[in-house]
Amino acid sequence: MRIGIDIRALMEGRTTGVQVYILNLLAELFKIDPKNHYVLFANSFRRTGLPKFDALNIEVKITRYPNKIFNFLQRFFGWPRIDKLIGPIDLFFSPHWRALAIDKNTPLVVTFHDLSFETVPEFYTLWKRVWHWLMGYRQVARHADRIIAVSENTKKDLVDLYQIPDSKIKVIYPGSPVIATPHLMRGKQSREIAAPLGGLEARNDNDRYFLYFGTFEPRKNLGVLLMAYEQYHKISQKKRRLVLAGSRGWKTRLEIPQPIVSQILIRQNVSEAEKISLYQNAYCFIFPSFYEGFGFPILEAASAGAPVIASFATSVAEIGHDFAVLVNPFRPQQLARAMLELETNPEYYNHLKTRGLATAGEFTWAKTAHKVLELFTQYAYRH
Repeated sequence: MRIGIDIRALMEGRTTGVQVYILNLLAELFKIDPKNHYVLFANSFRRTGLPKFDALNIEVKITRYPNKIFNFLQRFFGWPRIDKLIGPIDLFFSPHWRALAIDKNTPLVVTFHDLSFETVPEFYTLWKRVWHWLMGYRQVARHADRIIAVSENTKKDLVDLYQIPDSKIKVIYPGSPVIATPHLMRGKQSREIAAPLGGLEARNDNDRYFLYFGTFEPRKNLGVLLMAYEQYHKISQKKRRLVLAGSRGWKTRLEIPQPIVSQILIRQNVSEAEKISLYQNAYCFIFPSFYEGFGFPILEAASAGAPVIASFATSVAEIGHDFAVLVNPFRPQQLARAMLELETNPEYYNHLKTRGLATAGEFTWAKTAHKVLELFTQYAYRH
């Protein structure tokens, strides 16, 4: 088969869960499938720097249209058709929903990561809400011949909000991001990486901290985390620090209560190696998000050996029910109690750590790639 794949998201110059999904899935897919021919399509007016895909059965086609104009033309005029730009294909795969125009006879498989812009629009700027509407994701879902949902929660949203037939959607879980890393740093090496981050190396248990890693934006519920941490800090004997790490989103200003200002450390724009080290030096990972399509960070933390406290909202509970302490994202007192419980109950703490390592190991990119390839093969030949 000649399979086209949309990798435009890799030209956006940032790393989010979508980019992690595309890079890891394609790396594993190309590893297990030397037979099919893959044509990777990207578009960017200025950006370069795509990752290298070294295999004889891969070719990359890049066009140089301004992105917003290209997306607008794709959405409202069905031009230029991607299958015309990259040549004849037996199937087209879009690992991240976006406006696209292809021949109606070409089988189309699309991955939907979440519908948060539909379910919690208040967590998006007006411009983002307008942009999502303009891109016509409902139409993309209806046009697709098959949809891959990264969680049962995303599948349910597609059925409920877009009235997509259940039979058209297949849930295929992604792999664990840290499991995909060639090796995890331990001991001295991890501490050396953490040192430039402001002394966050953990030389003993008392140095370990509570960690949040993700985007700084309202949907991630950092306000409740800060309230919970203030309650924890009043009661705890150990008074561990809280580290907030990740990237800026919108409405990033944090109102930190004065009594805990000195205990909050903020780290942004950390490297991949630094991120892994942060997880490994953490006492516990906290993720109180209101909405997630999958929840990569809780698996990252679990695979690095950090117990997890997370919101019971949406897919986070689906993925983390077996290894995370799940709390109400609207109730900081629940979160504070969970933090204190881990600190005062070492047996429970170690149980969560063991369960997390075991569960994260079950989410592999090899499994994901095999299921995606099976879907390609079955659908393209049946179509």
